[in-house]
Amino acid sequence: MSVAKISVCIPVFNGEEFLREAIDSVLSQSYTDFEVVIVDNQSTDSTIQIIESYTDPRIKLFRNDSNI
Repeated sequence: MSVAKISVCIPVFNGEEFLREAIDSVLSQSYTDFEVVIVDNQSTDSTIQIIESYTDPRIKLFRNDSNI
């Protein structure tokens, strides 16, 4: 497996309202050699469940240990 040439970074905190739209927009691009790095800032809504509902291996989730 090769290293992705482009990283799309999505910082998020309680972003359930628009997160699925943002992820779907990135995944629907015709260019496919990328990774989606999502950094969650300890969301308290359904943000994590939304991210975990995707099975695309290009999506990488990182969670801050505390809200910063």
